[in-house]
Amino acid sequence: MANLPAANMMHRKTRTAVSVLAVAMQAASVMILVGLVDGTLSDIADRLQNVGADVLFQPPDASLILGATSAVMPVKFVDIMKTLPDVKDVTPVLNWHVSQIKGESKAVNLWAIDNASFERISGGFELVDGHGLQNADEMIMDTILAEGTKTKVGEVLPLMNRQFKIVGIFKPGAGGRLYARLEDVGDAIGSPNKASFFLVKGPQANQAEQLAKALADKFTGYKITPVAQVSRMMQENLVGMREFKSALTTMGVVVSFLVVLLAMYTAIIERTREIGILRAIGASQSKVIQLVVSESLLICVVGVAMGMGVAYWVSNSIHYVFPTQVIRLTGEWTLIAASLGLTGGLFGSLYPAIRAARMDPVQALNFE
Repeated sequence: MANLPAANMMHRKTRTAVSVLAVAMQAASVMILVGLVDGTLSDIADRLQNVGADVLFQPPDASLILGATSAVMPVKFVDIMKTLPDVKDVTPVLNWHVSQIKGESKAVNLWAIDNASFERISGGFELVDGHGLQNADEMIMDTILAEGTKTKVGEVLPLMNRQFKIVGIFKPGAGGRLYARLEDVGDAIGSPNKASFFLVKGPQANQAEQLAKALADKFTGYKITPVAQVSRMMQENLVGMREFKSALTTMGVVVSFLVVLLAMYTAIIERTREIGILRAIGASQSKVIQLVVSESLLICVVGVAMGMGVAYWVSNSIHYVFPTQVIRLTGEWTLIAASLGLTGGLFGSLYPAIRAARMDPVQALNFE
C-alpha cells in the first residue's frame, strides 16, 4: 500500500504529466519574474557600489533607478560641494539612455563623465583593449556589451546625431556599460554643463552617513543616499514592489491549488471502485486521506523540482541571448517558490481526499 501514490500517478500518465507541468510552470514563473526584478535592482546597486563613491547625490524626487534620471543639475554644484570639509572628491555623471546600437534594439545606460574626477574616485578603468577617453567624440564600453553587439575598438557608432568612435574595451562590473566624455554628450543632447547625479567621496568610507548629512544641510530638499544603502532602499521604496511580490505569491498558491484540486478530484471520480475496495478490506478514512494527499504532494514535489530546473535553464538562456540582462535566482525565492507549490498542492488535495474518505464502501463498489 505504501507504493499506491506512485502507482496511481503512473496509472494516468497524461493527467499526471499535465499536473506536474502546471506546477513546474508556476514555480518557474515565480522564480524568473522575481529574479528579473531583483537582478535588475541588485545589478544597479552593485555597479554603483563598485565605482568607489560613498554618497549618491540626486535631484529632489529622483529615482534610485539611475536610468530614469536625465540631466537636470548644473555641473557647478561640484565647486560648492568641494567647499565642505567632509567632501574629499566629487564627480558629475550625465546619464543617457541608449535604445539602439548598430541597428539593434538595446537598453543601455550611457554614463557621460568628467574623466579626471571619475578616475580619482573609481581608480580608473581596467582596459582589456585600446585606451581610455582622451579626445572629443570618443567612447568606451565593457566587454559584455562589446561581445553582445560584436563591437571592436576602432568602430564608429552613430549615437545622438553624432559619430562616436570606440577607443577602448574595459572589464565590466562598475558604473555604466558605456562611457563618453561629459562635454560631448551634453552638447549632443542639448544639455551642456548639466549632470544627472553626482558621486561623492569622503575622507573615509565609514563616514558616509556624516557626509550625507553634511550635503543634506547644504542642499536642502535634494536626494542624498549613502551608496551602501542603495540596494535596501530600492527594495523598500520602489513603488509597487511589495504589491507585485505579494500578487505573485498569491497567484502561485492559487494556481497550484486549482491544478491539484482538479487533478485529484478527477482521480477520485475515476477510482471510486478502487477506493471502495480499499475501504472494504479495512482501510480507514485517515488512510484514504493519507494516500490521496501523498499522491498530490508527490505530484507537487516533482513539479517543483522540474520548475527549478526550468527556471535556471531560462535564466541561462536569457543571459545568453541578452548578455546585459541580469536575473538573480536566490535561495530565498527558490524556497518560497517550492513552498508555494507544495502549500497549494496540499490544500488542493484536501477536499478530494475528504470526499474519498467519506465514500460508503457498498455504494463505491457498485459505482459504474
